[in-house]
Amino acid sequence: MKLLGWVFLLVSLGVVGAGAYLYYAYPFLEVPSPFGPLPLYALLPGAYFLGLLMGGLWALALWLGGVGERRRLIREIRRLQGEVNALKRERIEEIPRIPDRDEA
Repeated sequence: MKLLGWVFLLVSLGVVGAGAYLYYAYPFLEVPSPFGPLPLYALLPGAYFLGLLMGGLWALALWLGGVGERRRLIREIRRLQGEVNALKRERIEEIPRIPDRDEA
């Protein structure tokens, strides 16, 4: 996990560094869009952080799905435990009585 954290830090710093390099070296580079020209130095970090946002939302959706599945399984386990307890109450096993011993 530490390695993943370091890789994430280095990639993020690389993207920010590339955006800063484009800003200082080529501030005039623009990409045409329907909303007007977009500067290239803003598109690279923007796309990176949009990808992080989408990945985070995907991870959140997976986590919420896992929480729901866990609750469903816990409900199923409790239901089955209730059935087992009901069967145990129905069929109480009698303790065999040995005729030559006193009941204690």
